Amino acid sequence: MATIFTRKTESGILRYYSDITIDGKRYRKYLGLSKKTASQALRALEYDIRFAIKTDTAPSISYSQAIQRFKIHIELTGITYEQVKYIGSRIQSFQKYCIQHGIVGLENISSDIAQKYLAKRKLEKVRKTYNYGKERKWKHPATSTINREIGFQKRFFRYCLDNGWIPRNPWALIQRVKDVKNKEPRYAFTTEELKIIFEASGRFHDFYYFLLHTGLRPTDTFVLTSESFKDNIMNVKQRKTGDWLQNIPISDEVMDIVTTRSGDGGLLFPELQSDRQRRYARRLIQGLFEPAFVRKNNINLHTFRHTYAHRMLNRGVPKEVLQTFLGHRSIRTTEIYANWVSRTELKKWVR
Repeated sequence: MATIFTRKTESGILRYYSDITIDGKRYRKYLGLSKKTASQALRALEYDIRFAIKTDTAPSISYSQAIQRFKIHIELTGITYEQVKYIGSRIQSFQKYCIQHGIVGLENISSDIAQKYLAKRKLEKVRKTYNYGKERKWKHPATSTINREIGFQKRFFRYCLDNGWIPRNPWALIQRVKDVKNKEPRYAFTTEELKIIFEASGRFHDFYYFLLHTGLRPTDTFVLTSESFKDNIMNVKQRKTGDWLQNIPISDEVMDIVTTRSGDGGLLFPELQSDRQRRYARRLIQGLFEPAFVRKNNINLHTFRHTYAHRMLNRGVPKEVLQTFLGHRSIRTTEIYANWVSRTELKKWVR
């Protein structure tokens, strides 16, 4: 009999596991972070246990089965379910493209079909832009989006190659696209804009203030607990990279927010645990600007992080120090901000 049971991690994440007994042997295995993923994985696992035939050759596997196993594989790396879902959707998009062109098996996919898919993907219309419903604005996928997808496809087919399901990686020769816009300065809120934002912030005041004065990513702040703070020092594991921000000093004002909201190691911002509330927090800010301005400068919660970086640089903080505050792996990422110090600050260094 096959059943699914759950366990909660120390950080409160719910994980699904299998409990199968076949021919007197019990199998317990991690299945995923959602009930839907776990149910699909359980059926695949039960089938493999009951009917898999051990041979010296690599087992045949369908495209869909490979995607399902890959999603379970990347879930184990600790990324969020939303990220797993997005990566899976992009890989399935290429699968649908292959099927439309008569390619069903993994082993039949070539670099040529990958190149053609990428050319088509670059020309797609993205309608999930801010205020699209009113102004009917659309755009092509950003270069960063295309490069992320190339990375997803390469990683998936490398996983298939490592498992012996395909003879070669059809995406191995696909080069990332040069991102010219990535060298442009990130927009930062002005002093006047910040004043307007905080006047309208309402119940999100503490959240906005925290983002502005720590530079922490919103995704990390959503799940932050009081256990990450002690004596005005912050230690946070970043969800994007898995790296730790260690021994980061914070101001007394930020610590006051932490102290006020602390409760037995609970979440600092429990009011922002649903996607709906997170959208409210973002749209409240976007609603203070013209739609065209929001789209052009990509105004969102992450803009507070850009503003924090600009303010630190304008105070004369060296970029190597800012790298530590922001938790960047590479100094080149920090230099995106460092190359646009304010004119006022630059004048201080001119005799």
